[in-house]
Amino acid sequence: FNEFTPLFQRNKAQFNVSGFGGNNDTYGGEAVASAVYDKFSLSAGAYSHDTDGWRDNNDIDHNIYNLFAQWAITPEFNVQAEFRRRESENGDLALNFDPDDFSDVQDNEDDEDMARFGLRYTPSPSSTFLFSYIYADLNSKIKDAQPVDEVLPGAIFSSDTETDSDGYLAEGQYIFQSDKLNLIFGGAYSSPDTDTDEAVSLDHPVFGNLFSLQQKRESETEHKRGYAYSNLEQMNSITWTVGASYDDYEDGPVDKTSINPKLGVTWDVNDRLRLRASAFKVLKPTLVNNRTIEPTQVAGFNQLFDDPIGTKYRRYGFGADWRVNQQLAIGAEATWRDLDEIVTTVSPTGEDDYITENRDEQLHKVYLNWTPINHTAVSAELIYDRYESEDGLATDFGDRPEDVTTYRFPITAAYFSPSGIFATLGGTYINQDLERSSLSTAPEGDDSFYLVDAAVGYRLPKRRGIVSLGVTNLFDKDFNYLDDTYREFSAEEVTGPYFPDRIFMGRLTLNF
Repeated sequence: FNEFTPLFQRNKAQFNVSGFGGNNDTYGGEAVASAVYDKFSLSAGAYSHDTDGWRDNNDIDHNIYNLFAQWAITPEFNVQAEFRRRESENGDLALNFDPDDFSDVQDNEDDEDMARFGLRYTPSPSSTFLFSYIYADLNSKIKDAQPVDEVLPGAIFSSDTETDSDGYLAEGQYIFQSDKLNLIFGGAYSSPDTDTDEAVSLDHPVFGNLFSLQQKRESETEHKRGYAYSNLEQMNSITWTVGASYDDYEDGPVDKTSINPKLGVTWDVNDRLRLRASAFKVLKPTLVNNRTIEPTQVAGFNQLFDDPIGTKYRRYGFGADWRVNQQLAIGAEATWRDLDEIVTTVSPTGEDDYITENRDEQLHKVYLNWTPINHTAVSAELIYDRYESEDGLATDFGDRPEDVTTYRFPITAAYFSPSGIFATLGGTYINQDLERSSLSTAPEGDDSFYLVDAAVGYRLPKRRGIVSLGVTNLFDKDFNYLDDTYREFSAEEVTGPYFPDRIFMGRLTLNF
């Protein structure tokens, strides 16, 4: 709804509602009621998403409820509060290269409550103080059963895991700004507690229960971190970003301290060309609800990724952005990431130890944005994505591949009429090569395919809303593809971006 909310707003109430529906019994919508009155702003919203998915046990039932309030006590002092509840249930959403490789009984349930309080104090135009406190309580249940015919024909391995996690994240930050220099100093403390009950069993229709095990694990995490960033402008064209962060992370046998340098530079060669480069080190912080007020990028390169908490990594990159003229902009970016990822805190020797494994990632891309004539736009990208993992527990017995190389080439043309009609037509070429451990039973191989997406719509007069109809995978192309589920660790469900099924979706958004 952001495009229906102007930067400056008068005292008024506003209501936004959006609904969508499509094939595979997909439907849902969201609604937000908000109001601004002098120093106060309030909003209440709800979101619902329900689908059977494009294959068996690919269903999602997702609901969010949110309340938000903000009070500008004085022009210098502002406070805000938010409450959010999420209820989710879904089956097996991952596309594991072979579309037929999935669990037809896996069931995931998540119930989460989150409360947030924040304040901003600006005693002078050059100084700002920020404070944020977030508390979250998450209950997660995962049930699954898989045949293990390679061990014993007809046998079924079942698992039932329930995790209760609650904790908080407190952050403070000071920002100083001047014409040529800004400074950011901050610190954070988080302390989530996690209790896990896990039951596994091996059953056979003839021999009955062959094996069962129940265990409980408790984890008390403590993460203290501090950081400092400076952005210094030289000669009106070069901006240096220099900083560092310090982490003290404890979780059971894991006890890490890390000093993480940050370095970035942006050079505006002229009004049309910008060059940038960056190198930095990160220890993935313990975030609550995936939020933080620490700067998330250095010279335009992302610092934070959806990695397991406690992962150490280094990232290097350089890029160029060139606005050739008023109609054409092109650019390129190349990045590398070296990861040291915690795989398990349960040592095979029984000692108080943990195991880490190394991963390497490369992400390179070139892009083009072009408006050849009035009311039209063309965009294109060429993306190279390489993931490599050392041999170990995660590749031999988990879901990590040893090597994934993916090329993507999306190109989209769009038309926007002054009358409100718009249309888009896009195509994406994907080429992927997947290799797994010799001990893994998951599918591997390579595939190349081309997908076409299209949409038409109408923007209602006086910013009253939008109506649209779109279709992805227009020609119902079948293909093999490994999505990013294996390297995403969010508490919320993740899907896509490509599906071997034609999907229609109609949307209506109204602004009152």
